[in-house]
Amino acid sequence: MKRDMEHKQTILLAPALSNSSCWRRDTSEGTWTGPGPGELLRAALILALSLGILCANLLVICVINSRRYSKYIHAQPKYLLTSLASNDLAIGLLVTPFGFLPAVYGCWPYGEVVCQIQALLRGALTQQSAVILVCMAIDRYVCMLHPHHYHKHTSKKYYMRQGCVAVMSTTWIASVAIFGALVLPRGGYYFNGSGLLACDPFFARASLRILACCCFYFPTTMVLMYCYGSAFHVNKLRLKRVVCVNTPEVVSGGHMERLVAHERRLSTSASRTMAAMSLGFIVMVTPWTIQEVVAACTGSKPPPFLDFLATWLALSNSFWNPFLYWLLNNHFRRISRELLYTKVLCRPKPLGPKQHCCATSTGGLDVCSMAGVDLSGLERCSIDRFSMARCSSSSLANTPPPLPWETGHVLHNDATPT
Repeated sequence: MKRDMEHKQTILLAPALSNSSCWRRDTSEGTWTGPGPGELLRAALILALSLGILCANLLVICVINSRRYSKYIHAQPKYLLTSLASNDLAIGLLVTPFGFLPAVYGCWPYGEVVCQIQALLRGALTQQSAVILVCMAIDRYVCMLHPHHYHKHTSKKYYMRQGCVAVMSTTWIASVAIFGALVLPRGGYYFNGSGLLACDPFFARASLRILACCCFYFPTTMVLMYCYGSAFHVNKLRLKRVVCVNTPEVVSGGHMERLVAHERRLSTSASRTMAAMSLGFIVMVTPWTIQEVVAACTGSKPPPFLDFLATWLALSNSFWNPFLYWLLNNHFRRISRELLYTKVLCRPKPLGPKQHCCATSTGGLDVCSMAGVDLSGLERCSIDRFSMARCSSSSLANTPPPLPWETGHVLHNDATPT
């Protein structure tokens, strides 16, 4: 009997929300006190992070879906990045702002229904961010390891868009259903007054809390590391194989080989940017995951300062995702400035040298010139099996200047477009 009692799990009860409310029970009298410097500092950090998440993700959504930027990104990454930015925007709109007033007054001022909905969105949106990052990693894995198969299917934009919407909708419904089953029953949520400063899902058993953290962290981390590690390893071997080839057909292949190489560099650059975003996710959520697992195993509560720091560091990933994309993408920065000047500040667009560009069917990539070769006469071409068709011969009539390796010179600084 004693052994059975030792192995029996303890059922935990969520703290009553009325104990954390800013209003006395059955009265309209407030219970909050004046904020101190520490409370004002926490509130300022939450407000700044919420505004940063909103502005940064709105910028990503507007720029990558603009006509100017569509020439520099394939359709599939565009849909996935839009989904991630929309999900992060929802976090900055429906999760993080609710911690501002509790940070100031130290209590929950919004009522029980709002607490329940906010706890549901907190769990579902956070889980959906991890799912979208996994989808991005799988997309980059297929693109880098199976480029022929990838470009063949991405050329069917309508079906690809419908498939992406179906996957995102299914995963979102699954996330809401899982956390809804946990949060919607009474006692499935509580006010976290030290970490989130808002409402969190409550787990009745410590084992469920550990399971939720591990399912959120470990499968996501393993998939991200495997997909990007395999993709970059194969790309490195492919580059070594190309360098070691000495056949004249490959060295002096001409315009089409240059265009294929340009396409491959853009795919590699996009993969590096998304890998950096995935690495940022791992770095930001690791302290929070460790804290949750340790607290569940020991049955103790972390210090308020560490709880606040780990929780909001994990939530700040919604800001670092668009920031890393802006930092590592030259075209994105340039078009962001152009949209800022023309749409927000209402200034005329800076005039530059006119360029005639062509776009490929694999996402509309602009290829104006490469290594001094004018490719303005190319129409929308297909790179299925790395072959080009339906290209006009007007701009290809002239013999292009030799490549650096054809003249014996070595190009050390080959800037890779992003």
